[in-house]
Amino acid sequence: MMKIYIPTIGRINNQVTLNNLDKKTRQKAVLVIPEDEYIKHKEVGRKVIVCPYKGISKVRQFIIEYHNYRYTDDKLLMLDDDLDFFVRKDSSRWNLRPVVGREIAWIILRLEKLLNEFVHVGLSPRFMNNQQFPNVVKTISKQNNVHGVRPSVLLNHDVRYDKIELMEDYYVTLSLFKLGYPNCVIVDAVWDQRSGSNAPGGCSIYRNGTLQATVSKKLAALFPDFVKVVEKKSKTGWKDIEIRQDVRIQWKKAYEGSQV
Repeated sequence: MMKIYIPTIGRINNQVTLNNLDKKTRQKAVLVIPEDEYIKHKEVGRKVIVCPYKGISKVRQFIIEYHNYRYTDDKLLMLDDDLDFFVRKDSSRWNLRPVVGREIAWIILRLEKLLNEFVHVGLSPRFMNNQQFPNVVKTISKQNNVHGVRPSVLLNHDVRYDKIELMEDYYVTLSLFKLGYPNCVIVDAVWDQRSGSNAPGGCSIYRNGTLQATVSKKLAALFPDFVKVVEKKSKTGWKDIEIRQDVRIQWKKAYEGSQV
């Protein structure tokens, strides 16, 4: 099984994703943490890597470079730290149920196998996943929270997560589309954020309405033909603002543009 990295900050006592992995899969997972959390994580026996940078975009780039330097296997998986996982109840309907036993290991194995063909792969969010039924996978699609990548390709093309402070996953996906690399997202299994967007810890430590607006405009400027700045109502987590600036992205159009 490929190496699994879980970047995390401010959630020492709330490791949702790690706890949702089965025992064998958990042995392949490592938390990527700030130095000041090292002792507390080690006290409870967790595998950790100290990252000298803060901010999710810089941490993701650190993971890419760390893995590429230390391992010959050109595949890795990054999981957000607050994810629950679900699968179809059966193949005849879209309804979902929580994963049991080693089903999460099977999902990860599927992602790993997809990386034989694709440079970047992901997992569907639970939100609106019913619209994906009866498909098993979807190509050329939005990808967030779960990222399987081949780091050497990103490094060879200088596609960096730390190009922008937020929505770095969108930036990388769009950059790879522009280079002609489609992605593949598993849609008969899903992730869901247990606490919603901008929950305490993680990016909420530094993400606010002002930074969100700035980065939204920056992403739109980088991909003006495919990204539009829009206003969205904040349902959970965004305590400082009721309406935030965000982006709307034409994913298929972005990829098709690379084929012209």
